[in-house]
Amino acid sequence: MYRTKGFTLIELLVVIAIIALLVGLLLPALAKAQRNARSMKDSAQIKEIHQSFIAFANDHKGKLPTPGLINRKEDPFLGQMPETGPEDYGLNITKNLYSSMIAQDFFNGDILIGPTEVNLLVTEDTDYDYSDYNPGADTYWDPDFKMGLQYPQDSDDAEAEVNCSYAHLAFCGDRKSIKWRDTQSGGDPMLSTRGVGSVDGETIINPGMPEYEESPTLELHGGTRQWVGNVCFNDNHMEQLGNFFPQLTTFEEAATTDGPQKDCIFAAEFTHPNDNRAAADAWLVVCFLSDSNDGHWVTPVYDQP
Repeated sequence: MYRTKGFTLIELLVVIAIIALLVGLLLPALAKAQRNARSMKDSAQIKEIHQSFIAFANDHKGKLPTPGLINRKEDPFLGQMPETGPEDYGLNITKNLYSSMIAQDFFNGDILIGPTEVNLLVTEDTDYDYSDYNPGADTYWDPDFKMGLQYPQDSDDAEAEVNCSYAHLAFCGDRKSIKWRDTQSGGDPMLSTRGVGSVDGETIINPGMPEYEESPTLELHGGTRQWVGNVCFNDNHMEQLGNFFPQLTTFEEAATTDGPQKDCIFAAEFTHPNDNRAAADAWLVVCFLSDSNDGHWVTPVYDQP
């Protein structure tokens, strides 16, 4: 009597156990590969945004996009006219920066949302109104584009939507005239993953602080214990950092110091616009308010728990 060919129950269980073991070994590696791919795509998006800034600068005497120069105040002699009149410093905020670039077709809104984004407030502006770009009517971007909580979080006017994942160099004071240009400097950070945030106006730096460990930004590129971020510099090269102190980014604290000081790229070591040291101070922000005299900025922190 011939035996029917096939697996016995024991053989079948052994095969299932081997498959389960292989899946258990491969899934973490696959998940890590997917995270790395998303992080690389995020880096490419930041780089492309900065390339768009450089393309804009090529047609504007080397100056990167500045909302207050795109939509200027009325010229005292010629009236309201495109690219004529004093700069409107009060317009130099984050939402206007990115909205003005979308309006002029330098990029689409989807590139502003990082593929690693975890904050549910950060979503693409799918209703962008391109018809709001009309220089003849003195309108240059869609004012409904949202970036950061436009008011402090305890305000009744706080907006529950953000249309971009990325921070940028603060373009105010001497920092703007010196650094917010196409300088091709490899030590000047221009765009990046958002930082952890601040407490009582002080940037959170120490990984041992509870506010550091609880920030959702730790989940963007790293695990849940260390901030990791993509940073684009003015020469358009990218670096992935595990802290807030790029190797080539330094400032002179004072004439009496022994040498250049390491610069935290998410902290304003020198905030006063008349302090010439502020021009060398790298400071990446998400800004929702700028005064009309090119002075202090107010930066929201919407990633704190």
